[in-house]
Amino acid sequence: MTSREDASHRHSHLILILLSVLVGAFVATMACRMPEQTGQTPAMAQGAAADLETSFVRVAEQTLPAVVRINVQVPGGAGDRPSQGQMEEFFKRFPFFRDQGGQGGQGEDAPTPEQFRREGMGSGWIYSEDGYIVTNAHVVQGATKITVELHDRNGDTKEYPATLVGNDPRTELAVVKVDAGRKLPTLVLGDSDAAPIASWVMAVGSPFQLEQTVTVGVISAKSRFLPGTVRNTRLGDIIQTDAAINPGNSGGPLVNLKGEVIGISVAYRPGQFGGNAGIGFAIPAKTAEQVIPDLIENKKIARGWLGIGIDDLSDHQKEFFGAPDGGVWVSNVGEGSPAADSELQVEDIVVAIDGVPTPDTWTLQTIVAASGPGETITLKVLRNKKEREIKVTLGEMPARYAGFDEEGGDDVAVAADAPLGITVSDLDAEIAGQLGIKRTEGVVIKKVAGDSPAAGRLAPGMVVLKVSGQAVATAAEYREKLDALKAENADVVVLHVETEGEQGAAVSLVDIDAEW
Repeated sequence: MTSREDASHRHSHLILILLSVLVGAFVATMACRMPEQTGQTPAMAQGAAADLETSFVRVAEQTLPAVVRINVQVPGGAGDRPSQGQMEEFFKRFPFFRDQGGQGGQGEDAPTPEQFRREGMGSGWIYSEDGYIVTNAHVVQGATKITVELHDRNGDTKEYPATLVGNDPRTELAVVKVDAGRKLPTLVLGDSDAAPIASWVMAVGSPFQLEQTVTVGVISAKSRFLPGTVRNTRLGDIIQTDAAINPGNSGGPLVNLKGEVIGISVAYRPGQFGGNAGIGFAIPAKTAEQVIPDLIENKKIARGWLGIGIDDLSDHQKEFFGAPDGGVWVSNVGEGSPAADSELQVEDIVVAIDGVPTPDTWTLQTIVAASGPGETITLKVLRNKKEREIKVTLGEMPARYAGFDEEGGDDVAVAADAPLGITVSDLDAEIAGQLGIKRTEGVVIKKVAGDSPAAGRLAPGMVVLKVSGQAVATAAEYREKLDALKAENADVVVLHVETEGEQGAAVSLVDIDAEW
């Protein structure tokens, strides 16, 4: 080996030795640091857990005194009830339980008259120190008696009588009032828009009649849409949470770690055995902030009304009609409605209101409802792919579309004076459009009393075609046929009823024991 080759060989060895030293030093350093880091992790985790626990305890202490239990009595009805069969069937159509007409299921799971006669209950939270309390509309709607159990004082077991101040079924919010003779602790509304997904929340209420219960979780999602208790309406911008919400939580607050109300519990998805399945819903504080003051001041919400039937456009329809950003198809224009006094026509596509795009029915309904009765709005519509502007002066939304019974009118109050316990009205194109019924004339069921022999057999939205084999075209004819059967002391009344389903309209026979 030459001297040059020997030097090169030694140089290579030196490089290898140096690299080995560096690697060894790095490994040693990491080995020294790992125990330190490993030792710190549990301590850090314990500290974070302790901080979170402290936050939960603080929020619970702050919130619980202002959360109440609400007890109601409803003729032939009740509030939240933990019946698995009822809740599962109910959830297929609506997200929260209401028992106007026995919509909770059929067959062996159908609610019995005895179940419908139970008292109901829900939760609420104190909005103002003088006794205004927020809850869900479905908890108190139709109640003949409302009492509230307060929890701001230990040992106070009194049930305070409450009065219904205002009720808004379209947003599922209501306000009741108690006179406790003292200032009450309150909760404040937070910013639901600013609450991020995955942030911690606490649900407080009286699930399964277990008052003063807290559950914790996170905001699972936002801007959900749910069917509303008013037929063919939706609740929008709903908060989804995995904090356990069960029957009885309805109306209770969903609070953030500041103790602010960012939502009002309204619904849950029942699990296998009837309890929460990790999916609960709450009305956002943003909605409550708009509705509650109006309910307190005006007792109701006066909404704008166009009086049209509407549908969303599919992707293919958007392309076909030249509305790439979406729009709302006008399926009918109600006779005598505000829209009937304008140039708006069936098959027009509304793409904007006062310059605000209306890509879907929810957006259009929200804009119109937020506008005041008597206000004139400008619709931008597509007709034969050409744009035009149409001005419409809005009316006030009729009670039946706001979720209430109308006084007077053509309604036949059968529940008050006939044993079948069925309230019906004439069916026209406008009502049919609102209810999603293709038939545009006849007799439609509006309500079924829960303690009647028809409970669990019939439901609102069904159309009565015949009464014991005799055709009926109007509510007046329905009453005449029913009165005649009563005069004959008939044992059974057989109704031909039509129901809209996924496969179209279907007619079925429903025989009802007549308890004259």
